[in-house]
Amino acid sequence: MMVAKSGAAPAALAGDPGMEATPKAGRAPEPPGTEQKIFDAALEVFARKGRDGARLQEIADRAAINRALLHYYFRTKEQLYEAVFAHGCRQFMTGLSQSLRAEQGFEDSLRAFVYGYIEYIYEHQDMARLMLSECLCGGGVLERHLTTAMEAREEVPGLLLEDRMRTAMAAGEIREVDLRHTLLTIVSACLFPFVALPTVRLFHSRAVENFDRFLQERKAHIVDLLLGGLRPAPAREEARA
Repeated sequence: MMVAKSGAAPAALAGDPGMEATPKAGRAPEPPGTEQKIFDAALEVFARKGRDGARLQEIADRAAINRALLHYYFRTKEQLYEAVFAHGCRQFMTGLSQSLRAEQGFEDSLRAFVYGYIEYIYEHQDMARLMLSECLCGGGVLERHLTTAMEAREEVPGLLLEDRMRTAMAAGEIREVDLRHTLLTIVSACLFPFVALPTVRLFHSRAVENFDRFLQERKAHIVDLLLGGLRPAPAREEARA
């Protein structure tokens, strides 16, 4: 597995539980970047050990600060976990939604979704591991964030792509399909190389020889396969001719 790359956190995570944006009265300002160091260290430890296995002392050590300072910013491990998770979800949904909104046609939207999804996981593997760990532990935090976002229909990439598919079906660009099953298929195809890398390496030598190139091929293959299956029958026949 490649070395994970973590996305930058805001200088002060305004609105995240337990985060103090400014030093308390009577306390000397901390060195710049303290919040960033805490956030990055917490993401790394949570991704590697999960919420239950992570320890605040290890996070403080990883951030090169003392535990009292960590408690100054976050009172409990649960608050820190929530803040890390909330930021990761916002970062993923906002970035991918912006890419989708920039496209108009269905094919371009599908390509933006698949390419953007895979690229995000590639560049934020600690966050991807954290989400997977959360799912394996019941997914309560992830479900809560997704439910809130879906109810408000705010910056949810899957819902944006679903709307594009619905419009494309009405226009006859693609055949009638179960939209939610199709979304699950798309997401699964994007995720599998990361969550089952040893198996992928056995089936595809490129994943061993050059993983970057494998991912580029993978993105193109997923889009090509999906478009072939979604086009109406006459269009599929013409594409094969």
